[in-house]
Amino acid sequence: MSLRGRLRPAACLALGLVALSGCERPTPLVTVVNAGRSVYAEADTYCFEGQSTVEANCAVRQQRAPVLEVEPGEPVGVDVGKELVEGGWIIELSDPQAPAEEAQPQQSEVQDGHYFTFTAPNLPPEGSLLLTVRSLNGETPTGQWSFLLARR
Repeated sequence: MSLRGRLRPAACLALGLVALSGCERPTPLVTVVNAGRSVYAEADTYCFEGQSTVEANCAVRQQRAPVLEVEPGEPVGVDVGKELVEGGWIIELSDPQAPAEEAQPQQSEVQDGHYFTFTAPNLPPEGSLLLTVRSLNGETPTGQWSFLLARR
């Protein structure tokens, strides 16, 4: 076997190991549905076992919030995995255009089931709402998922 023939498998193995080491662990999915349409996302931030928001060592992903066009007055459903149900979770609705100091998000009570519904608000034609799902461990946030709700 030539030198080139012997190096090719070694190079492929090395590339494979580099690719594997760069893999990120998947986070639980959250799905949002309205009027027969749905979107889902992995967490923007998620604390795996041994990580905490206090120590700021949680997994962070830079991603765009999925957009769900909603029908005003129709139910919007939020479905979470069992990992979120165990510690509880909340949803927040806020104006994504509002400055942080003026933002006054509406927040749900802590949920202990896998599904929550609310009525889609009447949004202006070009308006949107930021829907944020936060997983909890007691009072401490352990994850965050973001979605944009836009008028259909």
